[in-house]
Amino acid sequence: MKHRLIAALAAPLLVCGCTAKQPAPDTSAATQSAGETKTDELSALLEELEFSGTLLVSKGDDLLLREAVNASPMADAEVVTIDTRFPIASMTKSFTAALVLKLVDDGKLGLDQTLEDLLPDFDVPYAGEVTLRHLLQNRSGIPHYVDIPGWFDNDVKRAFTDESFMDTLEQLELKFTPGSDYLYSNVNYYLLALMIDRYSGMDYETYLQTQVLDPLGMTATGQLSRDADGIAVDYLKNDDGTYEVIPVVNPALFRGTASMISTADDLNAWGHAVIDGKVYSDAAAADAFNADTPMAWSVAELPVTDDQTVGVTYYNGRLIGYLSLIMLVPEEDGVIVILNNNTVGYENMVGLAATLAAQHFGPGG
Repeated sequence: MKHRLIAALAAPLLVCGCTAKQPAPDTSAATQSAGETKTDELSALLEELEFSGTLLVSKGDDLLLREAVNASPMADAEVVTIDTRFPIASMTKSFTAALVLKLVDDGKLGLDQTLEDLLPDFDVPYAGEVTLRHLLQNRSGIPHYVDIPGWFDNDVKRAFTDESFMDTLEQLELKFTPGSDYLYSNVNYYLLALMIDRYSGMDYETYLQTQVLDPLGMTATGQLSRDADGIAVDYLKNDDGTYEVIPVVNPALFRGTASMISTADDLNAWGHAVIDGKVYSDAAAADAFNADTPMAWSVAELPVTDDQTVGVTYYNGRLIGYLSLIMLVPEEDGVIVILNNNTVGYENMVGLAATLAAQHFGPGG
C-alpha cells in the first residue's frame, strides 16, 4: 500500500489539525482471525511507514487489533510494548474540554462568560471580548505558543516560571476579532486549565483524576510533568532521515493543552466512555461535536468504500517526535487508537487510521 493510497484515504479528514527492523509484532487472536489479506496489507503499510508505536482497534468490548510495532529508528532503540506509555500531546485538550463542559453543566461556568469574568487577574485588553466558548472552539484570536518570542529555543522554554509565562502570554496580541475566525492555539487551553483550578475546588490534575481517570479505570494515564516513568523514548526524525532523542523541556508549560501521557488501552476506555455518553451530557455533546465549531474534536465523514462513508469523531496530538490519534466510529461502537514515537507524520497517522477503519468497519469488516 503506497503513500498515494494513504493520502486518498486521509484527504477527507484533513479539515483541521499530524532502519533495521525488529521481528514482526505479536497480534491478538482476534487480529489473527481477521484474515491474512488484511493482516498482510497492514504489515506492508506499517513497514513502509517504518512505524514505531502501538495500535488498537475495538468494537464494543471486542478487541479487533491490539499490538506494539517496533521499527527501530536507531540501533539501540528501546522496545515498545502494548503497555508502553506515550505523551498524547494535544489529545489532552479533549480531556480539558470535557472537564470545562462539566463545570458548565454544574453551573460553575458559563459558555458566554468572558476572560474578564473568569480570570480577572489575566491582564489583557481583550479580556471583555474573549468568551469561554471562544477558547474551547479555538476561535479567540489569541496566538499559538509559536508566536512567543524565542519559543523554539529550549533555553527560553526552560527559563519560564508560572509567573513569567503568564506575563509573556499577556503580551501576545489578538490575531483577529474573537469569534470571527479559527486559530489553533495552546494558549486557549492553558487558560482553560487555570479556570478549572479556580472553579472546580481543586487543581486541574486532581479534577481530571477524580472526574475521568479514576471512574474509567485509566490507571496508566498521568501527567508528563509529574509521572514520566515508563514512557516511550522520543525519536525525532531530522530532514536527512536520521533520528535524535529530544526531551520535552519544561512540560508544565503544556498543562491542560498537551500535558498527558497514556496507553492504547486507557485511551480505548476513554473513547468508549465518550461514545457511551459517560463523559458529556447531551447539551455538552451538542457543543463539543458541532461539526462547524467543535470543541477539541474534529467531526467528519470517512470513505470506507467508493460509495460508502462512515461518520467519525477524531483528535490528534503532536509533541516533538510523538504523535497520537484517537478515532471514534460511533455507529459501529468502534474506537481506533494509534500512538507513535518516531515522527511518522500526521498525514500518515490519519491515513493509517483510515486504513484500519476501512478494514474493520467497512463492508466485510
